[in-house]
Amino acid sequence: MLKQEVIATIRESGIIAIARGLSPADVVPTAQALLEGGVKVFEITCNSPSVYEGIRALKAALGDRMRIGAGTVVNPVSATLALDAGADFVLAPNFEPDVIAAVHERQRLMIPSVTTPTEVVKAYRLGCDLLKLFPAGSLGPGYIKDIRGPFAEAALIPVGGVGLDNLEAFACAGAFAAGVGSNLVRRDLIAAGNWQELTAEARRFVAAFAAGRVGA
Repeated sequence: MLKQEVIATIRESGIIAIARGLSPADVVPTAQALLEGGVKVFEITCNSPSVYEGIRALKAALGDRMRIGAGTVVNPVSATLALDAGADFVLAPNFEPDVIAAVHERQRLMIPSVTTPTEVVKAYRLGCDLLKLFPAGSLGPGYIKDIRGPFAEAALIPVGGVGLDNLEAFACAGAFAAGVGSNLVRRDLIAAGNWQELTAEARRFVAAFAAGRVGA
């Protein structure tokens, strides 16, 4: 089942690379460089130019070697268009039951954003397996540990303000995986076509999260 395969890949990778605003020409080489560094999950946000074209290009180039998610999905129409383009899963910056329902109707993985214990409970009641914790940088790694006190099985993915300075701490606090944007998907390296350094950066992030898991 695709949904469980995607969850397993997210767990294995530990890192979801988040690409926001990349041009269609840069999306595939960026994803390829990150994949070389061990990042097996790539999110392209729906406020990026030609996002659906980008999703189709990523799936054509990488197939199942990398799982492709559509992020910043705020309504059911965007969710449907992303899935039609080939997205393996959908992420949202908020908690929107209509979007969750649209994705689950297609039997795909939906990762809504939660901040409070109430939203955690609501998400699980609606059948969500993984939850995006946003804005994680402001909340801090300790917040994951606190949430997992009463909700030990909560599979939380911190997003927003995650970097090498706090990634290991998030993993140690019990994060299922972590979503990393501009701290990993660096515009300077992409603009320069420095794919080798982007691959090296990916390896650093994957290693940092793995090290934190060992200490969890």
